[in-house]
Amino acid sequence: MADKDYIFGLANDARSPDNRFDYRLCAQAKAVIHLETAESVQYTDRKQVLACPVRDLSASGLRLWSAYSLPVGAFVPALIHLVDGQPDYHLTLEIVWCEPELVEASEPPTGYLAGCRVLESGGTDAVEWLEAVAMAMLKA
Repeated sequence: MADKDYIFGLANDARSPDNRFDYRLCAQAKAVIHLETAESVQYTDRKQVLACPVRDLSASGLRLWSAYSLPVGAFVPALIHLVDGQPDYHLTLEIVWCEPELVEASEPPTGYLAGCRVLESGGTDAVEWLEAVAMAMLKA
């Protein structure tokens, strides 16, 4: 899947596993996600932190780019930075899908596109996230 192949709002498009029915906003946002790693016995409590550009967002989720494949089905804490000077949003995301981003079919992937669902969870900014997306849609 390539970023240019992304089709807005078509949940059953065979080229896109994204199935959000919400209106999406293109964004220049950044997601910092925390992946637990248990690859080394010595570093079982180490966290892997990835900064991922957000390609689009909606009230229920977002699509981001990562240099690495993300584990589908994982629940990950994330910090979403939308606009300079505004507060960041602490959210819990579910990695719903992750596909290689291909420029040419014969070349290795340039990275990975991942669809993430925003989960309502205690201690997160899920309500504030909904309000921020609603305000952005009013301005769009």
